[in-house]
Amino acid sequence: MCLNAWHCASDPPPNNDAIPLGDWYNHWGDFCINRHDGGVNSVFLDSSVRNAGLKEIWTLKWRLDFETAGPWTKAGGVRPEDWPEWMRRFKDY
Repeated sequence: MCLNAWHCASDPPPNNDAIPLGDWYNHWGDFCINRHDGGVNSVFLDSSVRNAGLKEIWTLKWRLDFETAGPWTKAGGVRPEDWPEWMRRFKDY
């Protein structure tokens, strides 16, 4: 787990798809919510808008020092069975 006030590539996904209440140590729970069949609507700095896959959010460049090939990506070695059960059916990135 990172020691900063924002999520890190090594932080695990939330254990369920409910909106986290008081889960201050897992910042991914604020973004990884199954609202659109395995995706979440996303707005990017270039003003584009698209549906990003829930597993894809670990590959996006959240800030300059964010590791886009971290342990929760295919490039980082995550396996389908590593994901929480509720996320296993979603597309891998």
